Amino acid sequence: MRLPGLSIRARITVGSLVIAAVLFSGAAVFFRGEVQAILIETTTTLLHSDAAPIVTDLIRNPTEPIDGPSEGQLIAIVGPDGQISKSSLPMALRKRVSVLATIGETPQTIDAGNARYLVAATTAVTNQGNWVVITARNEEALGLLLDELGRVLIMGTVLLTVGFGLASWLLTGAALRPVNRLRKEAESLSTTGSSAQLLVPAGRDEVSRLAVTLNDFISRLRRSLDREKQVVSDASHELRTPLAVLKAQLELAHLNSGDAPALEADIDDASRTVDRLSRLATNLLELSKLESQQAPPECGWENLIAEISASVDRARVVRNGEDLDVDYEIEGEDPTGRYAISVTNVGQLIDNLISNAINAMGGRGAVTVTLRSLPECAMLSVVDTGPGMPESFIPVAFDRFSRPEQSRASGSIGSGLGLAIVHAIVTRAQGTISLRNTGTGLAIDIRLPRSARTGQGPRA
Repeated sequence: MRLPGLSIRARITVGSLVIAAVLFSGAAVFFRGEVQAILIETTTTLLHSDAAPIVTDLIRNPTEPIDGPSEGQLIAIVGPDGQISKSSLPMALRKRVSVLATIGETPQTIDAGNARYLVAATTAVTNQGNWVVITARNEEALGLLLDELGRVLIMGTVLLTVGFGLASWLLTGAALRPVNRLRKEAESLSTTGSSAQLLVPAGRDEVSRLAVTLNDFISRLRRSLDREKQVVSDASHELRTPLAVLKAQLELAHLNSGDAPALEADIDDASRTVDRLSRLATNLLELSKLESQQAPPECGWENLIAEISASVDRARVVRNGEDLDVDYEIEGEDPTGRYAISVTNVGQLIDNLISNAINAMGGRGAVTVTLRSLPECAMLSVVDTGPGMPESFIPVAFDRFSRPEQSRASGSIGSGLGLAIVHAIVTRAQGTISLRNTGTGLAIDIRLPRSARTGQGPRA
């Protein structure tokens, strides 16, 4: 039931009142009808009982005198000749005896002046002819009883409905009390900016589960806000230096406006700085898109192989160095496997890992990309022969804008977003990623679980 402007408590109470009124009214009508049917059946039985002794006497010996009706009985005995032998019927009915005699044993209601009677006529077949015993009962008492019963039922229906509504109001208030407390706590947390969580009520009912769900939502929201604040802070920190450098380069270009070679060098330096800013902005946008809640499309085993091959080819073409070896290996197969990662993200992931490895090796060394089909997942490994990574840096390697100290000291132009993007891609695919030093370089292992819609397991 939609009642705009009313609280949940009021709507539930009004709905309960309507339902209770319908149910109790229907029950009252049904009960009155049943009582009326019982009274009519009882009256019918009494009519037949009044006639039964007289009919028996007439059949046994119609010539003997017939006893008159008892006090309170309304009876008329009509002989074979149509004459009334005995009668205690009121005058209004006695005048209509000839008609009443044809009614039969099924009682019928007869209006007689200001009164109504239930009348039945029983035939007694004798050797002297057919006698008719007419019995009657005044329906006034029956009507009074039904009227009184109706009043009682109406009062009872009203009282029960009101009581049901009051109980509904009280029970709904008690049920919503924990919800109101949660709402007040949430308002307080929102106003004060507190980092506390909502108090979870005791028990395992819907309210406690609501509190748990709200706490989870609040935690995710806070993490999202903290992440956004961190991104803004990190981005501001990372952008400050290249912007200051760009400003200085432009000022130098302005000072060297009369010296063409110096001006050209300043412009080239400024262009490289702008490229760095552009890459930083592009990476930030890509990272934000990857961390959205949208589910990625799926790709198959063959798509993984194709993107690995394409990424390796791109690295070979771009570097084109005699001292650099980039290769890949495929172990096993999984023709029906499906993975929750898009083809574009696979290429982006491999490109980032190969590029990081090549930069770490200074363009000299070997990078090997290996794809293995395991019983529960596809394992992707990128191993290089570079200097590896400081053990103290591995725990924070996937954080945004994080770079080893020697990388900063060496003047590397990396923004520290490459591994963060890789981590976001793997997390979005519900996979895991880990780093380890091999002694002769760095290895990155990625596990991509199969989608639930995968047809069958891998084949070796």
